[in-house]
Amino acid sequence: MRKVHLISVTEPLVYDLALALHQKGYEVSVSGDGLTDAVLAKLGEEGCSCYGNGWFPERLTKDIQFVVLGATVRQENPELIRAKELGLLVLSIPEFIFQRTKAKIRVVVAGSRGKKTIISMIVCALKRQKLAFDYALTSEIPLLSNRVHLSYEARIAIIEGDEHVTSALEKRFRLEFYRPHIAILTNLSWTPETDHASPEAYHSTFRNFASSIEREGKLIYFEGDPVVLQLAGEVREDITAMPYNQHEVIEKDGQTYLKTRYGDYPVYVPDRYFLINLNAARLACRQLGVKDADFYQALSEYSVSLQP
Repeated sequence: MRKVHLISVTEPLVYDLALALHQKGYEVSVSGDGLTDAVLAKLGEEGCSCYGNGWFPERLTKDIQFVVLGATVRQENPELIRAKELGLLVLSIPEFIFQRTKAKIRVVVAGSRGKKTIISMIVCALKRQKLAFDYALTSEIPLLSNRVHLSYEARIAIIEGDEHVTSALEKRFRLEFYRPHIAILTNLSWTPETDHASPEAYHSTFRNFASSIEREGKLIYFEGDPVVLQLAGEVREDITAMPYNQHEVIEKDGQTYLKTRYGDYPVYVPDRYFLINLNAARLACRQLGVKDADFYQALSEYSVSLQP
């Protein structure tokens, strides 16, 4: 059985990755700072080895196939130091996710706002069409039981692009690793919390993201954001840039409907961004083989179910 060790399991994405790897057949050990007795007990129930709260470098052995680092792990972490001494393969989370999805169609949703909603819509449509997919997300999606799912069978991988620094290994940003076949870019709104010193540095990261799209790939972008619009105009010639904006609706008898060429679909619109995000998800699903009519039906059922 292949062995893997994950450092900083107190990070939600690391925790869910540990569970996903165990379910896939790996022998998984984990460590973290700030682990409670309840979390330790849960990890044990799930079949992951954990030796207590803190770091245990003496537990790392040469037969570990690879070590995965959480984003908060520092260079002076004793387990990271020990892994390097043993010559173990050390990967950041985005590096590991890319390696495990290289043979799949990668859909990466990036931007400052709307990622969770767009991913929820894509998931809803794929589930209704019974299309298998893997995923690696930083957000919790109500339609999914956790943040990570890995399989051998699925040909699609949905990834939430995060613009934070990847790990102590290097200072590249997470979304630069994924090399999407289908990239969705919502809007760009810089804040100091983004790990970027300036708006210009922030925008540069997303230019690098757009440049990382696979050959003949697709960039689905929000044309209402001037920076995103400019970025889309700069992409390589082999990339198809597909703009989106707010979907048209009509009001009938106190009910809102999506106005489409296939008919009118009842929809619940919780906020002003919902109809913008909907078009991004629709275009992505179209690239994955979901017909627009099927997408509208799925989104109608999904949104109406959210209505208070």
